[in-house]
Parts: sequence; C-alpha cells; structure tokens
Amino acid sequence: MNNDHSRFHSANAFCGYTGPEEMHHLQDLINELTDNELKELVERVGIKFAIPNEKALTREDYERVIDEADREDFYREYRKIIKVRKKPVPIK
Repeated sequence: MNNDHSRFHSANAFCGYTGPEEMHHLQDLINELTDNELKELVERVGIKFAIPNEKALTREDYERVIDEADREDFYREYRKIIKVRKKPVPIK
C-alpha cells in the first residue's frame, strides 16, 4: 500500500488495511444498496469529492471511494440506512 495515500483516511479504513475476504464482504454490502443509498452512505461517512459538479458522479465513483471510510463509521451508517429501508409503513 502507498503510505502517502494512507495519510488521507482513517487507520481503520478498509483501504489498505483489510484482506480480500472483508473486501469481498464490503462489495456484497455495497451491491445491496441503491444508487441513492450508496451516495448517502458516502456522505454520511464523511467522504468528499474534490469536483465542483457532484451531479457528474456515477455509481462507480462512489464505489471507488467507499473503501476509504472508517470501518466503524461504515457499518454504523450502513445499518442505519438498511434499518430505514426495512421500516414498515404505517397503514392509515
């Protein structure tokens, strides 16, 4: 791993600190998210893009950076997003 790169994210990030099995698990979790949920997750874990036009970003852009999230932040925020999705809608 490039040591210069690791200065830009948490020491508990997936990137550079996890093995192939956890990276596979991470990808499985990401695949379960909609595009909007993935974007929300990236924002919730504090990852910012250095481009002025956020609308130009694709799902692949968000998938490329999510591994820089702190693992604790990722799992906590992921769980919150999934919990909201599964919340039953009250019948009126």
